[in-house]
Amino acid sequence: MQSIGLQAVISIISHIGFILISFYGLQSIRFEQFFKPNHVRQVQIVIVFLAIVMGYTVSQFFLEIIAQAKNVIFLVP
Repeated sequence: MQSIGLQAVISIISHIGFILISFYGLQSIRFEQFFKPNHVRQVQIVIVFLAIVMGYTVSQFFLEIIAQAKNVIFLVP
């Protein structure tokens, strides 16, 4: 039971961490060029949603790699 709770905490921390990293990286892109002038709030919302999508996807990728790496030991008899 405790391992499931620990895995949940690691997943949450991983997701939040990668979302923050994605948000930080997306701030360097000038999205204002792709939107109508004076729509700052909409640009901010798009950046937040993109950061969530990117961060969650990258986090899932790394968590899956770690989970599969744990299963590799079962290949060796």
